[in-house]
Amino acid sequence: MDKYEKHVNEILEAIGKDDVDRSEIERELKNYVEEFRLTVGEAKKLIARKHGANIAVSSEGTQKLIRDLNPLDKNVNLLCRVVFVAEKEITQEDQPKMILSGILGDESGTVPFTHWEKGDLTLAKGDVIKIEHAYITEWREQNQVNIGTRGKLAMMDKSAMPEFKGTGGGGNFKPAEPCKIIGLGDATGNVMVDARILTMELREVNVSGEKKDVMSGTMADETGKVSFTCWGKAKMKEGDAIKINSGYLRKWRGMPQLNFDSSNVDKSDEDLPGETELAKPVAVNINHLARVGGMVDAAVDGVILDVRQGSGLVFRCPECNRVLQKNICRVHDEVEGNPDLRTKAVLDDGTGAMTVILNRVISERLLGKSLDQCMKEAKKAMDQSIIHDQLFDKLVAQPVTIMGNVTSDEFGLMMIASGTDFLKLNPLEDARKLLEEIA
Repeated sequence: MDKYEKHVNEILEAIGKDDVDRSEIERELKNYVEEFRLTVGEAKKLIARKHGANIAVSSEGTQKLIRDLNPLDKNVNLLCRVVFVAEKEITQEDQPKMILSGILGDESGTVPFTHWEKGDLTLAKGDVIKIEHAYITEWREQNQVNIGTRGKLAMMDKSAMPEFKGTGGGGNFKPAEPCKIIGLGDATGNVMVDARILTMELREVNVSGEKKDVMSGTMADETGKVSFTCWGKAKMKEGDAIKINSGYLRKWRGMPQLNFDSSNVDKSDEDLPGETELAKPVAVNINHLARVGGMVDAAVDGVILDVRQGSGLVFRCPECNRVLQKNICRVHDEVEGNPDLRTKAVLDDGTGAMTVILNRVISERLLGKSLDQCMKEAKKAMDQSIIHDQLFDKLVAQPVTIMGNVTSDEFGLMMIASGTDFLKLNPLEDARKLLEEIA
């Protein structure tokens, strides 16, 4: 029996006309399903309506493999394994809400997913799940599985789905896409990365009551740095050049982080720069940082537009280190604070702007005076805001290079600075270079 015969019969029965061409109905059905990628149910309803009839279609979702998904799917069922999952907090109708997002895999491929109605559900890497009534959207030209209010998710026995290996062997999974570190923030799925390990530590974590080894640190290639988490003990150490055959990007503490399994790590054959060269900050612009969502050890050239209130001489809670307001900590009430120096500046590089936090050491260097000196000056003037004013006069409109880790959240980009340098401008040299470029 042709796979469409049963559905054609149901359409003809609903129409109830003897003069309808069966072959024409079959051709239309195939065209809607195979060319326009409608579900069989949607196609049946559309054809029946064209002939002035209605047809009852089951509300059951269509069972599909990941490779067969398309953005027109509004009611699909999947049997798949969780390749990667993370909780994320969003704001919905001015209220915080937890959702789940990550990567799903089956024998045909992998796909990102979001569960918008998490509730008390907890998922872990390796779980086999059955999803019903999911809908598919497209983002950055890639399908996304969405589980909404109508969707259902059930845990299955792990024997129901072969384990995802992620290296492209033993199945027809979408192969990992080779990617440089600077491009990781734009990646949406499975990536392959060659990098050198700069720092690393081994620790033990508890996941769903089970103890697991985790290796974490930073790695770099010639384009940038990224923090990483490796699940399990891999044969690698600081300074090694490695190839990650299959990794996934997640957001951790406001920055992109590369996650992978120890089974997906090999020695790299790439000719990567040495540790000393790779340890230097990577020059980027703010537009790039906004697009990729942060970066480890970035260097940005720009101009300081403002030194915000709350900069200069501050006092911190001795218990939680929060900045006090009139000797009041919002957690520990009235306390005797510890003095500190900080600078909250706004840096603009022509492509965007971000907040920059400069710690005591950097603020002292920029002011050319110590915390003790600042304390004496503020006490003499009976006004601690004079230190803010000094920072404002010293920094605003100054071209600088600022280095540090950049995080992002709903309020925008923020750099925790590790160092600063005032830029030495040479207008004649800059003009000569510009003329050479346009000549």
